[in-house]
Amino acid sequence: MPEAPEAVRAPIGASAGDILRWVLVSAGAAALITTMLLALLADGQARSALLGGGIAFVANGYSVWRVFSAPTDVSGAMTLANLYRAEFGKLVITGVLCALAFGLVEDLALGGFLAGLLATLIAATIGAIFAQRNDVGERPAN
Repeated sequence: MPEAPEAVRAPIGASAGDILRWVLVSAGAAALITTMLLALLADGQARSALLGGGIAFVANGYSVWRVFSAPTDVSGAMTLANLYRAEFGKLVITGVLCALAFGLVEDLALGGFLAGLLATLIAATIGAIFAQRNDVGERPAN
């Protein structure tokens, strides 16, 4: 799609380290906030929320590391394969750790666990979006 003549594409504003930092900080903050809220509002939910948030934190950390540890001068097909590999790995890590949590942890509160897991997964995605918000923006020509 052609760009308007008076608009200039903004330079890429986020490095791999910035994106990793945004994702991990937002995921960690969501896990802690969810845990604190459930500790205050519901009995017995905080430990489960922290466990669910920790699982999502580990899975997101792997995914971001996998995507941004690859060299940047590869073809589009290789980049897409790496993205698929990262998301599949994230899914496997989440599934295995959730199975371990449900199998090994006694008195796991399902509501708190899912609240921590989902809040952290969503926060990590939002963190990646915020880290790259300038990558597709346009600004007026100077």
